Amino acid sequence: MLKMKNKISVFVLTILSLQAVAQSKIVPVTQSALTGISLPEGSKQDKRLLVTATAKTVLEMVAEDNSIALSENIEVLVLPPAAGNEITEKVKSNLTQEGWKLTGVPSQSSHWMLQKNETRVMMYLQSSKRDTQLYFSTINILANSPSSPNDRNEVKSEKEMVNTTQPAVNPLPPAVNKPEQKLPTSKSAFVFTTTNFDDGWVSTAREDWVEVVKGNCKVLIHYPNKATNEYISDPNAAREVAWNTLVAPRYQNLQNYFVGKNKLTYIEANFLSGTLTDNQTGNTFYVALFQRGNSPWIEFVAPTIEVFGNATGFDINKLADNVDSDSWDPLQKMAVYNKFAVAASDLGGIWTNNFGGFQQYVYVSTGANAGMATHSSTETFEFVGGNKYNWSLSTATGYVGSMDFRGSKSSGTATLPNNWQIQFSDIGGKPRLFNAYFSCLKGARLLWLQDTGYGGYTSYGKQ
Repeated sequence: MLKMKNKISVFVLTILSLQAVAQSKIVPVTQSALTGISLPEGSKQDKRLLVTATAKTVLEMVAEDNSIALSENIEVLVLPPAAGNEITEKVKSNLTQEGWKLTGVPSQSSHWMLQKNETRVMMYLQSSKRDTQLYFSTINILANSPSSPNDRNEVKSEKEMVNTTQPAVNPLPPAVNKPEQKLPTSKSAFVFTTTNFDDGWVSTAREDWVEVVKGNCKVLIHYPNKATNEYISDPNAAREVAWNTLVAPRYQNLQNYFVGKNKLTYIEANFLSGTLTDNQTGNTFYVALFQRGNSPWIEFVAPTIEVFGNATGFDINKLADNVDSDSWDPLQKMAVYNKFAVAASDLGGIWTNNFGGFQQYVYVSTGANAGMATHSSTETFEFVGGNKYNWSLSTATGYVGSMDFRGSKSSGTATLPNNWQIQFSDIGGKPRLFNAYFSCLKGARLLWLQDTGYGGYTSYGKQ
């Protein structure tokens, strides 16, 4: 799984230098700074950058599957080994005594959700004969929001929400007929803010979304935000938050509110729709809000449901029953229209990417944990004046606690044959041509690069 980190520092060191620095980054500790619990004698905190990045990957792979947004605040602790589950049970006991509520993550025996007052933390806890790995990372939540789904106002069931005629939010003032107001493009120093696609769709970068238009159908690819990124275990409550945050404030007079159903599938889709009156124009539209897997929330606005179906290629007749997984594809693919060309003046600065993974081992005879092998890499492009660049790649592989660090770097000249490609004079010892484009976030962009010789696209965030 590929992941972008906005605050990963650049470092390309020799093997000997890495080993020397590594020792100074592993320090004895008696207490967890994030949770306040006491730790057994012999515990250490590992502050090495790639080890921390690897631990974050271990947490994020599970966090994303459960719609949890982690912060950059992470603590990596290595505890001494112990017989059986002595250490892990002691950690859980210390957390409980410290006032933390523990909730297991479904289908994940090593991951836990912790909550204390308004603070929420994800924990990874796994013990082996070698040591006990303990990772903590705080969870991003919306300020002043309820601390858990149970603290929210009573949420209507999905059945009750279908075909209701009142919006879930407070009533808005009566609509006033006004001339249509064109939204300004996103305030940005980037050269390209509009893309004309061959199939007729036109994308424009806006402040809070990418607007994609063809004919009289409009699609809003919403940027991530704190409210919709918050982990909510109740899917009905999560859908209601998304609708009230992304759609309801701009409309009134909700009619025929509908929640789509899924056939049994590993990845379910969220589909909500209704007929609404636009606050700005007073015109009535069919509006649908969609999200599936790791896609963003995508809003569809059309005069009628038939126009929506014809423009997107989605079979609206499927909504009469449980919808199979493949039928959602025309809606999910709209996310690809968040795509903009690259100009040389856009590239100045440092763009970095971090990716990694892990593999858990168990003993066949007993089923007991036998350790975890991980890999993590940080790749950086630094574009400087005169079309010059510096490239670096740092990797860490092996068992957590005894990892092998390696690095590579090169410098040269970068040129743009066109606004969708970058030619590098030297990457890993030879010239390379990359396909390139930007996607938009609120107030920022991601740079996507694909080596034309092999592989898929990788995202890079600007430091």
